[in-house]
Amino acid sequence: MNQNFEINAHESTEPVSKSAIAIRYGLMTGFVLMFITTIGFLYLLKYSFIVFSIVSFISYIVPVIPVIFYYLAAKRQQALLGGFISLKDAFQVVFISILIAVAIFTIYGLIYNKYIDPENTTRMKEAALTFFEEMKMPQEQLDAQMKNIEEQTKDSTSFSKLSYSVSQSIILHSIFGFIVALIVSRKKPAAQQ
Repeated sequence: MNQNFEINAHESTEPVSKSAIAIRYGLMTGFVLMFITTIGFLYLLKYSFIVFSIVSFISYIVPVIPVIFYYLAAKRQQALLGGFISLKDAFQVVFISILIAVAIFTIYGLIYNKYIDPENTTRMKEAALTFFEEMKMPQEQLDAQMKNIEEQTKDSTSFSKLSYSVSQSIILHSIFGFIVALIVSRKKPAAQQ
């Protein structure tokens, strides 16, 4: 059975290069994240600020969809290497995918907020204000929350804030990517080495 698996993997027309697989899955992850972000801004934000906030928070803390793509990239590389892959090789493929996905997602976010929908930030502030007013939040707390939102969005495209945000994303995704690499890694038995 293992012999058939190796033959099928070598007959594949897919490239064996770690970079090619990582680039392919990084691009797919980035484009899926772009699509999800657009849906969030266009529909979830209009539907409910709290739903938008919860979904955004959960997807930031536990990036489920990217993790699935990282897993698929590592498994594809494992299959092309004959069913065995070291932790280092698995994480390398995943990490390159992470860098590409985060770059695409960040660049798209900048383009979206600057050119595609420049009023997005204003709508988010208005949605937050409406939500806080509906919750009958005391004026002092409301002012403090709005000031906090204003500070968070102010200069959000500055180099320092952008670098910090990108670094956070890479670190968070890398933690999950390392877990994926641990799960996928599989050493060759000593008899086959």
